[in-house]
Formats: sequence, C-alpha cells, structure tokens
Amino acid sequence: MNTTVKLSRTKDKIRTVSITVALIALFYVSFTSLDLDIGKFITRIGDAGTVLSKLMTIDLSNIGPILLAMLASAAIAICGLFIGLIIAIILSFLSASNITPNGILAAFIKGSVAVIRAVPALVWILMVVASLGFGSTAGMIGLIISTVGYLTKAFTASIEEQGSNIIEALKTTGAGWISIVIKGLLPSVIRPFMSWTAIKLEIGIAESINLGMVGVAGIGSMLMKSLGRYDYAAISTTIIVIFISMLIVEIVVNRLKKLI
Repeated sequence: MNTTVKLSRTKDKIRTVSITVALIALFYVSFTSLDLDIGKFITRIGDAGTVLSKLMTIDLSNIGPILLAMLASAAIAICGLFIGLIIAIILSFLSASNITPNGILAAFIKGSVAVIRAVPALVWILMVVASLGFGSTAGMIGLIISTVGYLTKAFTASIEEQGSNIIEALKTTGAGWISIVIKGLLPSVIRPFMSWTAIKLEIGIAESINLGMVGVAGIGSMLMKSLGRYDYAAISTTIIVIFISMLIVEIVVNRLKKLI
C-alpha cells in the first residue's frame, strides 16, 4: 500500500515538474520570438512621467460630443445584441442535442458557431467594413455575428443541461417540436438565457468601443482622433467617460443578474 502511495506521489511530482518546465520553455520561446527592444524601453521609460502629467488635464468643452459618441457606441451594442439574441435563440434550439429536429443540422450549426467564436469580433468587423464601408451598419453587423457565436454556444449548453423527462412527456401527448420548445424547454431555460444575455451586453459595449478604433462610429473613433492629434486633455476626458460608463454598465448588469 505504501509503495503504491509513493509511486503515485512520485508520478504527481514528475507531472508537476514536467508541466512547470514546459510552461517556462513556452514563455522563453514566446519571449525570444518577439524581438523586443528592451534597451529602447528602458531609455524611454523616463518619458512616461511627462506623458502622464499631460494626461492629468481634462477638457470639458467637448463633453457633449463625447457623451453622444458614448451613447452611439452603446446603441450599436444594444442593436447588435437584440438581433443576435433572436438569431441565437432559434439556432440554439435547433442545435441542442436533446431537442434538435436533425442531427446533421445540429452538427452544422455547432461547427459554424465554433468558427465564429474562433475569429475575434474585430476581424469580423474588418471583413464587414471591407464589404459595406465604414459606419454604424458595419459595426452592428459585426457585433451581431459576435453575439450569435457567443450566445448560441451558451444557450445550447443551457438547453442540453435540461433533463429529457419534460421532452418525453410532451412527446407522448403528441406535442410537436415547437410546442415542446415553447411549453417545455423555454420556461426552464429563460433564467440562464437572461443571465448570459446580461453578460454579453457588457461585453458587447466594450467591443463596440474597441470597434470605434477601426472606423465604426462611436466613442472609440473619437478617442482615435484625439490620439492622432496628441490632444491629451481630450484623451483623458474620453477615457474617464468610458470608465464611468463601463462602471455603470457593470453595476446594472450585476443588479440584473441578481434579479434574474
């Protein structure tokens, strides 16, 4: 018995050491492959104080346009979330293994969603921008794609966690697929659906701000213009507005999740 315990502990130690060595090797390879100019970083680190001192000033003369731009980013995120939510609900019931009407269709949807999730939202936006040009439309469509990928995966998992008793009971009464979904599954998954949607709202607004930096309307675009002009006061003001807005969104989302 003691020999078995010792062998088990030895194996655990070897596994721990192997994983540690592998992680250190991975870090070393990654670090050396970046061709970092550490010397330049060290010589210029003294300039950080000058830049930070310039960022300590704010300019409230443009607070109106900044707030409107923040609202535009939020509006793009909300529209993308709403449309993506509807699509995700439909796709999740079609792809969940315990309710899907067709196994091949379910596999196709799950595969497509995996591809969407593997590609960052920014890349989808750039592809849409290349097709439609810059503007709010491209941003909204890009966020719809991102939302569908995120929520379909989460919703499908929530549906598949439900027991098959309700489904089987409704099938024995002759209920059709739509009746099973609406009367059997939807009431039991509405809470996790709302919780995932609230989380995605917070993520979507953050993504919308980032997308403004690649030509989509919103506060991200205004921030990039300020950076291009080296207008430190406007940069600071914009960052403060973004911070306060995201803090409010986080508080609201947390309250919604508690209510759910």
